[in-house]
Amino acid sequence: MLLVVQDSGDLARVEACQAIYSAASSARVNWVKSSGLAVGDWRQTSSLPPALQTIRWSAGPLLYLGIYLSATHPFPPENWENLEGRVIERLRKWTGLLRCLSLRRRALVLNQLVLSKLWYRLNTLIPAPGFLTNLWTSILGFFWSGMHWAPGGVLHLPLNEGGEGLKCLHTQVCVFRLQALQRLLYGAGSSAWSVLVHAILRCI
Repeated sequence: MLLVVQDSGDLARVEACQAIYSAASSARVNWVKSSGLAVGDWRQTSSLPPALQTIRWSAGPLLYLGIYLSATHPFPPENWENLEGRVIERLRKWTGLLRCLSLRRRALVLNQLVLSKLWYRLNTLIPAPGFLTNLWTSILGFFWSGMHWAPGGVLHLPLNEGGEGLKCLHTQVCVFRLQALQRLLYGAGSSAWSVLVHAILRCI
């Protein structure tokens, strides 16, 4: 559960919603096992409703849906630790089969089995400095087996234009940002996440 609190009245409404949920489902939220992210100057848990005082409040990093959130660091390094190593390890497992793979099949392996590990975080977070550049060097080394026969940019072209259709990491990040902006500006209705985004943009 992720709570975005704007004023003290929100906390009372959370407790009221939890009471209605418990009455309707005969189930309770185990607040003792819950963690909360304290954002801003507010740090006093004594002003919270009794049910919410048992939450483990901290400034982060807090893991939520596979992403670390932090009130003190805009880009928690925990989101990128060991990720590059895991991708390179997956490349290493395919290295023994390179002689059996055509260039087209190598591109398919990279797009579907290797780079797919990155899309979730790149869709959600701004990558750490140098992360994409270092990873792209390893990807090119895997694709060409040490001998670069063409510029890396050629590989991103479609097959009918002489390329291999290999995903470009930097371009994919831009695509994710444009898709999010499109959903925000032209999405049907007013989803809960759009309210939060508008609040963040007003503070920039």
